[in-house]
Amino acid sequence: MTMKRISLLTIALFTLSSPFAIAGTESFSVGYTKAHDIEPKSFTVKKGDKVHIEINPTDTATGCMSEIMVPGLWDRPQPLVKGKKVVMEFTPQKPGAYKITCAMGVVRGVINVK
Repeated sequence: MTMKRISLLTIALFTLSSPFAIAGTESFSVGYTKAHDIEPKSFTVKKGDKVHIEINPTDTATGCMSEIMVPGLWDRPQPLVKGKKVVMEFTPQKPGAYKITCAMGVVRGVINVK
């Protein structure tokens, strides 16, 4: 790989795993691959703050793990399809640990509401 390509890949990976700004909203960009599932896997947000999560799949998920949801915060399972961004927006009203799951409930991460 050339140095320029390595630099671009590093910037892309940093961007996918970093929070980004939308006025008045806690925003996160998440990557998805079959090898690593979602990354990052945990988030901490404030009760009452609007949350915006974008999941950017670079692979298409299969089987029971082909969908993603956050029971109690985002109850509509969304398919993980290569190149198709998934956007979840919600405003948590109660503190707690909310599991990020597939549609069958297999845990893939957590959103901690403080």
